[in-house]
Parts: sequence; structure tokens; C-alpha cells
Amino acid sequence: VRMSQVDTDVILEDSEQRTIDDKPEIHFIKARVPTSLLDRSHLSFLLRHTAAIPGAYAALDQNRLTVLFFNLGALDILDEIDQISEHRQHIVNWIYSLQISTAEGAAEDACGFRGSFTTAIDPKGTVSGKVHDAGNLAQTYSALLSLAILGDDMSKVKRSAILNTVKKAQTELGCFASQGAESECDMRYVYCAVAIAYMLGDDSCIDWKRLGEFMQKCVNYDGGIGQMPGDESHGGSTYCAVAALSLANRLWDESVLTRKQIGKLIKWAILKQDRGFHGRANKPDDSCYAFWIGATLEMLSAFSLVGQDELRTFLYSVQFPPLGGFCKLQETGAHPDVLHTYFSLAALSIMKEPGFQPMHAPLNITRRVHETVARRRIHFAHHHT
Repeated sequence: VRMSQVDTDVILEDSEQRTIDDKPEIHFIKARVPTSLLDRSHLSFLLRHTAAIPGAYAALDQNRLTVLFFNLGALDILDEIDQISEHRQHIVNWIYSLQISTAEGAAEDACGFRGSFTTAIDPKGTVSGKVHDAGNLAQTYSALLSLAILGDDMSKVKRSAILNTVKKAQTELGCFASQGAESECDMRYVYCAVAIAYMLGDDSCIDWKRLGEFMQKCVNYDGGIGQMPGDESHGGSTYCAVAALSLANRLWDESVLTRKQIGKLIKWAILKQDRGFHGRANKPDDSCYAFWIGATLEMLSAFSLVGQDELRTFLYSVQFPPLGGFCKLQETGAHPDVLHTYFSLAALSIMKEPGFQPMHAPLNITRRVHETVARRRIHFAHHHT
């Protein structure tokens, strides 16, 4: 890898001749911690990942749509989405190719978008996707956001089928199953369901009484919110709950969270900052929580309580100068990935990093893309009443 014109003292040594089967010994001699934003390196990192997903992501094959969203969303934050304009229609067509409804054999509670073309194979070796091929709430959320970033009019989105799936996905407990009956169910999919309904302009598919009761059961004594009732308070699930309430205009009306609980939640969130933020008590700072908890505090009108200089310094320190991107932690041997790169850039946007597009925290996209979503919502309201 050519490393000229990069401000780094990282030296990679491998002094012996090796065969293809040998694992090279890589020694990190000294690494200068970045103290400013390496924005051009991050652009190169994102464009490489948009063109081809590295082999290290093979375990995420069923989540390709989410990986795509992280790339597109990060490019949009950097105001560089036009860099892929010549590939726009190809990407849009690929996203729509992953859509599935009852017409393609999906169950009524599993319509939406798949994460990839991974399908089930029966013992005879033939594809048997009719039973196992299904949309997923998280991938549907990622697909709709990606289409919005790309400026698609969403006319090919099977809106009625997806909204019906959201309705059928809500369990007796009040949360939402991710991919049909007996699939995992927790606060992550609550957020995805509410965000999908928001983007498609109709939340009548959600039983808010049941959902409110579920959310209340997930509030813990320390003020944070867990994935499920009794689970430990977590930065990600706290964001999901607060953002869902914000999208539904229910955050401040005390129909779910009381003002006292919100005050306690703010204190819990603030106490998760050392330099960066960590998602649970007694964990190391992790770059993605700069967004999860930072955006939560932004929605609660409490971001001014964040130590922003310390947070910015932490995020700068987890950049990867040789290749671009952001790492999860500040430690020797850490490597960058698209998830932590996206959320680090999103957090810097909330801190008004110069040249960045500002974020719409509840929907996890830039404000200009949210304006596109808002126009689509008006269109859906006028044409589907």
C-alpha cells in the first residue's frame, strides 16, 4: 500500500520471504495519533468500500444493504454523494432487486427488503426461498434510507405490503419481530418499525398503547433503557427508544416517558462519557457511541452538556491514517470499518464539523435527505388516503 502524502509514522515490517500460506508478522512500531480530521482519506476509504466490499465483511453478507447505507450515509455527511452519481441508477436497481412481497412468496409478516440474495437451499440442492426468503425490518429501514439518499422517488416501494408487515410484526409484548414469527424481537426493531412507518407516512400500523407499555418496562433504575425488559441499560437501545418517540412526536408529551424519567436518562447518558462515549457502564469508549448517545442527548436538548472538545479529540484519535476510516477503539492493531466510520462522522456532524452536512438525529440521516423524506411523506398522504 502506497502511503505517501499521509501524515503518519506507522511502519509495517515484514523482513522475511514468506509463502502465500504464511501469516505475515505486522509490527506497529509507532503511530502518531491524529489530531485533525483526515477527510480526504475518509473519502477514499468510502469510495473503495462502495465499489467492492472487502473479504473481512463476508460474515455480514446478509446485511449488505446496511453496509451500503453506512457508505452512502457517510458520503452524504461529507457532502460527497455526487462522487458516485454515475453509479446511482445501478445502485437503486440493486436495492429494488432485494424487495420481496407476498407476490414473490413472502409471508405477510415478512415483506420488505432482504439484506442480500442469500437464500435457503434444500437437501436436493434446489433453491427453496419461498419459505425462508423474507424481508427484514432492519434491512428495510436501510433500504428506504439509501433510496432517499440517492434521490429515488420510492414509487417502486411496495408500501402497503411493508406497512402490513410492520403491523403483523408487533408482538403481544408490544415490541416488533425482526423477520416474521419467532424471529428476534427487541428495541432495535421497535426503532426500525417506527422509522419505516414514519418514512412511508402512516403509523396507524403501530399499536402505541402496547408499544408504550413495552418501552416503559425497558426503563431501568439507573435511567437508561435496555433492549428488553430486565436487560442492562445500553446506549444503542436508549437511542432507539428516544428516536422512535421523537419520530412519532411522543417524546415530550409524557405518554411514554415522564419528565422525571427523561431527566434521569440525561444524567445516565452524560455519565457515559470519559473522553468519548461508552454504551454501558465500565466499558471502554467506543466511537459509535459518540453518535448513539450524542444523538440521544441532542434529541433531549441536552447536547450542550457534552464535553465536546474531549469527544472531538477522541474521534480524531481513532482515525486510521494509512487508509482512512475510523476504528472502534484507540488501541494498537485496531482497524477501521464502515460502521464506526459512519457513526464517527455522524457524531462530528452533530458537533457542527466545518463542511459537514448537518444531521437529523431521530432518523439518522442528514437534514437535506430528511427534507426529501418529508416531501415523500406528503405525497404518500395525498395519494394513499
